[in-house]
Amino acid sequence: MPGRFLEVGGERVHLVERGAGPPLLLIHGYPSNATSWRPVAERLAGSFATLAPDMVGFGLSTRHPRGPLDGGAYADRLAALLDTLEIPRAHVAGLSWGGSVAQRLAVRHPDRVQRLVLVASVHAGYRLELGGKDLVGIRIARRLPALGRWVVARALRDGAAATGISARELAAAYVDPLRRPGTLRFLRSFVTATRETDPIEVASITAPTLVIAPQADRIVSPRVARMLADTIPGARLEPIEGAGHTVQFSAADQVAELMREFLLG
Repeated sequence: MPGRFLEVGGERVHLVERGAGPPLLLIHGYPSNATSWRPVAERLAGSFATLAPDMVGFGLSTRHPRGPLDGGAYADRLAALLDTLEIPRAHVAGLSWGGSVAQRLAVRHPDRVQRLVLVASVHAGYRLELGGKDLVGIRIARRLPALGRWVVARALRDGAAATGISARELAAAYVDPLRRPGTLRFLRSFVTATRETDPIEVASITAPTLVIAPQADRIVSPRVARMLADTIPGARLEPIEGAGHTVQFSAADQVAELMREFLLG
C-alpha cells in the first residue's frame, strides 16, 4: 500500500491515506503493517478519510526509533502523528496488538479519540507476554523469503479470496518489509519493551467503544473480547462467527459495515 512519508518526533513514518470524510486512524498488529487494514480501508474510503500508518519499526517506517518502544510510547506517537496532520480528533481502530495501543491512546489522550473500535484485540489491562519464540517465524521468513511468502499466502488464502486481493500480493506485503535492514535488531528490542509494558486501567476509557470478536480466533481468545466489552463502560460487543484472527480479510465486508454503522451512528 504506497503512501507518503512524514517526520513525526524525529522518526520517519510511512502513512497510507484513502478516502475522504471524518478521519479514521487504523492501527495494525504485530508484526505486520498498514497492509493488514487494506480490505477494510478500501471499503470505508467512501465514508472516512482513513489513515493507516506503518508503526515505527514496521512496514516502510524507520527501524531506528528515537523514543521508547513500550505501548504508552506508541500511543504518544499516534497523538504526535495527529498533531503533524493537524487533526485534533479522530475515530481510532486497533487490530490485535494495535488494539492495545488504541486503548492506551484513549486513556492517555482521551480528547483525541472520538470513537474506538477494537478488532481481535489484545487487552491492555494485562501484560502481553511476547518472547523469543515470537521471533522464530520472522527469522525463517528473513532467511527463506519464498517459504515465508508461501506460508503467509496459505494462511491468508481464504481471506484474500473473500476480498478479491491476491494472497500472493498480500503475503509479499507482509513478509518483504521484515527483510529490511535493522528489522531483527529492532524487533528484539520491541519484544522486550512490549513484555515490560505496564498494564492500564481500561475501565477509564471514555470513548464509545465497539469490540469486534472473531469467534474462531486462535491467536487472541474470544474471551478477551468479552472481558474488554465487560470492562470498558458502555462498550458494545459484536461477535463474528466462524472468523479467525485475520477477520479483517475473511469478513472484510462485515467488519467494514459494523465499523461504518458504529462510527457514523
